[in-house]
Amino acid sequence: MKSFLYLALTALVISSNTVSTAPNDGLNIQQPLLFQPAVIKDCGLPSDIFHLESFTVSPDPPQRGEDLTVDVKGTLDEAIDKGAFAEVRVRLGLIKLVDTKIDLCDEIHNIDRECPVEEGPLHINHTVKLPREIPPGRYQVNVDVTNFDGKHTACIAAEFRI
Repeated sequence: MKSFLYLALTALVISSNTVSTAPNDGLNIQQPLLFQPAVIKDCGLPSDIFHLESFTVSPDPPQRGEDLTVDVKGTLDEAIDKGAFAEVRVRLGLIKLVDTKIDLCDEIHNIDRECPVEEGPLHINHTVKLPREIPPGRYQVNVDVTNFDGKHTACIAAEFRI
């Protein structure tokens, strides 16, 4: 069974949202939801110890059964060490798929990292294969991270449609 960190990462990186295009003859045309680019929001606080600079995915939008590359850049004010955890919530429409707490240092090896993650610039570039079986629908994902000492580390939220 895939790890929760892998599932959360996969869920976050397949994010997209409805975006209106420029008016055409006075009409506001919606782009089809299947072709929307990824949108990921930093729902953290200014006092968080991780400061997100960029979060990109390729291809954008992601495709079922294809490789997906995630590129995350930011800065850590403090090291992340044993005892840090993430609360992960994933919903498909009104259905709760995941609502769990994971130990980051137990799962971080799935993205080719080890604990402690030292303070300073952080760059993660990782590729995952998205399962073909991902069901279509509207997903909501929230990942809230707390460091080993109880300090709020980061929060990332996303809505997407597959």
